[in-house]
Amino acid sequence: MKMYTHEYERFFKVDPKKLNNVWNKLQRRETFCKGQIPPYRVEFESGKDKGEFFTGEKNIHHGPLLSVHGEIGEINAHYRDLKYYYGSYILSFRLFKPQRLEFFKEVNGIRLKITTQVNKNFLWLWVGINNIFWKFFGISFLF
Repeated sequence: MKMYTHEYERFFKVDPKKLNNVWNKLQRRETFCKGQIPPYRVEFESGKDKGEFFTGEKNIHHGPLLSVHGEIGEINAHYRDLKYYYGSYILSFRLFKPQRLEFFKEVNGIRLKITTQVNKNFLWLWVGINNIFWKFFGISFLF
């Protein structure tokens, strides 16, 4: 089984007047804990579901066919990093192994980048899943 490192990127255009507000929401636990469709959940090692993230904070997003656990990396005024641990997977460990989720605050919006180890035979499915997910369930609800 040959895995391929794939970087999926998406840009969300945000009105400059709203950009700081949207960015600040992306730095808060409740943005990711509230509104999850059961049985999916986002949990933090601290047990807190509100407040700002901090570097080194551990978390897990889990549910059927999903177990992505990791640690918040660098956070600054224009960047946030989440590094996923070995063993994280989407659908199956043999198909999609997320490695990193990054957000970048830019002049007129927010850019997202997800680095994932993808089974080369299912790259088409991974790109399709991301295109659908980020179009309908992405960060647009924050605007």
